[in-house]
Amino acid sequence: MLKEILSQLKERDRQVIVLRYFKDKTQVEVAELLGISQVQVSRIEKRIIEDMKKMLAKA
Repeated sequence: MLKEILSQLKERDRQVIVLRYFKDKTQVEVAELLGISQVQVSRIEKRIIEDMKKMLAKA
């Protein structure tokens, strides 16, 4: 189910989640890799996690 949810995410959103939770990168490391700020990574991550919780609740 997680794989299906990840496949539905936008490319950048998926990259953030994969780097943070599967590659154990910090928000600062993810920000550097994607060329965005750490604050943006934090906001993206928070939004995605909330969205994923909603998707899982519907399943």
